[in-house]
Amino acid sequence: MKVILLQDIARLGKRGEVKDVAEGYAINVLIAKKQALLATAGELAKWKQKEDSKKHKKELETSIFAQLVDKLRQDKIVITGKKADAKGQLFAQIKEVDIVDAIFNLAHVSIDAKQIIIATPIKSLGDHTVELKQGNSKEKISIEVK
Repeated sequence: MKVILLQDIARLGKRGEVKDVAEGYAINVLIAKKQALLATAGELAKWKQKEDSKKHKKELETSIFAQLVDKLRQDKIVITGKKADAKGQLFAQIKEVDIVDAIFNLAHVSIDAKQIIIATPIKSLGDHTVELKQGNSKEKISIEVK
């Protein structure tokens, strides 16, 4: 009996693969535990469409991320309105949320604060470097605190 695996199963296969297994194993174990679906023509078509949709969405997110990074490298991100002493030390450090707000004001694109990596705390005025991450790719961008 042919089944579509809904998750990785040791010694059988990876998620999305179509495998030929014994009928009893398919019905009593895999389908009963919702680890697989019966591989009918309709289910195969739905599965392929779902996987294509996920792939397209991921490519679109990668493209938008690349465009955002290009925009942020052309136009510098500036964070203003933070109070500092005479030596240029900030009273409160810059957080990821502050950078998200500055990016939204500059590029009109909303990103998640979890996508921003601040290597060292930003506690002074001037230029600083942070990383933006999307999936496995990380890009360094510079920000200016005034």
